[in-house]
Amino acid sequence: MTHLSKYIAREYLRPFLASMAILSILILLADFLEHLDKFMASEASGFLIVQYLLALLPFRSVEILPVSALLAALFCLGTLSRQNEITAMLSGGISPWNCLKPVLFLGLGLVCCSYALSEWVSPITNSHAKKLWKLDIKHYGSLRQIRFENLTVAGQDGYFFSIGVLDLDKNQMTKFVADRFEDGVLRNQWSAESVEWKGNVWYLNNGVERSFDQEGMEIVSQTPFDVKVLHFKESIKDLVPHNLDSDEMTYKDFNRHLRRLRVLGVNTRRQEVELHLKLAFPWTSFVVILIGIPFGFQKRSGKVRAIGVALLTAFFYFGLMQFGRAIGQKDWCPPLMGAWMANIIFGTVGIVFFSRMMKRS
Repeated sequence: MTHLSKYIAREYLRPFLASMAILSILILLADFLEHLDKFMASEASGFLIVQYLLALLPFRSVEILPVSALLAALFCLGTLSRQNEITAMLSGGISPWNCLKPVLFLGLGLVCCSYALSEWVSPITNSHAKKLWKLDIKHYGSLRQIRFENLTVAGQDGYFFSIGVLDLDKNQMTKFVADRFEDGVLRNQWSAESVEWKGNVWYLNNGVERSFDQEGMEIVSQTPFDVKVLHFKESIKDLVPHNLDSDEMTYKDFNRHLRRLRVLGVNTRRQEVELHLKLAFPWTSFVVILIGIPFGFQKRSGKVRAIGVALLTAFFYFGLMQFGRAIGQKDWCPPLMGAWMANIIFGTVGIVFFSRMMKRS
């Protein structure tokens, strides 16, 4: 790395670290004030509150990283432009690319940092924050829900389950109905007052087995039973609703979780968008730097203007990201496109602005 690259990198990192520190304090203060009434109601100690807020810090850092990256680019290049340092570099025969290369490479480094935080740090700290919130602050008895009511679950091989009450601790269910479909036509049905799951085997108690005609409309036979043994591919845990928080899972774990839900016949479109966002969001820092560089190159780019540009860009960027998240759940829009929409649109705009600036320089 040349002395010039080191100098520009240092000029970029100073405002970046300052922005990260200030924004982190502000966002944690906002979290504190938002939950202040609950902290007071639970009589949480100061140490516990600090623990909870620090556990949220890695996740919050990922959120504010793009804004800090954009502010740093605007401050760094704006200062160099106003002090005519960029003009001196260009007059000395240094290409615009060599002036901007350190900032762009740092942007790629921030992409890696954001991904690393999202994958290896945030899932652990978010789970810890959730545990502190539920057990130590809200004083819930357990993080684990063991009783579920009125469930309808699609299973493998055409089975569809309806359950009145499911108790995980006892491995039991009541008001149980299992329907088996072939090519969309109901073939068999088992209903039971109670069900026990033991050793990967289902024991249905006090129920009725029914068979249906070719159209699946009328009952052909009906046989009561005291105990019926069935071998479904699902375990009792597979029938539990899975609304896991994607922020507490790595990309690999979340993808594995979605594959299992698809096998069970669960609609995973919303979760697929969240899965793709895990890869799309870290690139936000690099994309906003591309947009910020042409503004920073202007000599009239003062600090107030830089903050205004950063806030306006962040507002539209995150607004478009939420819009993409919403339409990605529609049947006509692929989840991948919805998750990457903001990056594609803003990236295209950034490349156009960047190319025009390079031609003028």
